[in-house]
Amino acid sequence: MKPDSRKKIRVLLVDDHPVVRAGVRAYLACHGIDVAGEAADAFEALKKAAALAPDVIVLDINLPSLPGDEVARRLRRAAPHSRIIAFSIHSGEEYVTRMARSGARGYVIKDQPTAVLLAAIKHVSRGGLHFPAGMTDALLSPPRGTAGRPAPAP
Repeated sequence: MKPDSRKKIRVLLVDDHPVVRAGVRAYLACHGIDVAGEAADAFEALKKAAALAPDVIVLDINLPSLPGDEVARRLRRAAPHSRIIAFSIHSGEEYVTRMARSGARGYVIKDQPTAVLLAAIKHVSRGGLHFPAGMTDALLSPPRGTAGRPAPAP
């Protein structure tokens, strides 16, 4: 039997609820995902992301320390090669678009089966995007208050 030559996906879990982190960590480990680290708040997440440079950061957007979109922006600077998946109880369009515009490559709602998070991690780690169905129009529309303005030069 040939050994699997694929590299394990390394994940940083960021959630302020220990039971959520423990459950997600156990599920991912059973499915071949390496949970390289965990963080309970934004500041711990920033330190660990910079030190670990994980492939994917699963980020609870409701941390007590900073708003999720700000954490995502800071994580992108701290670990520029890591891809962020927002992980939230909120399913509203405004949450999804705010996180996408802050650099998240995916968004998983916590009431979905854990297999959805696993699929999102695998897809996002390969460079894909994973957002809730039916959000395409919201994600592609310009932010409010920018209609009619020319796009900034690259």
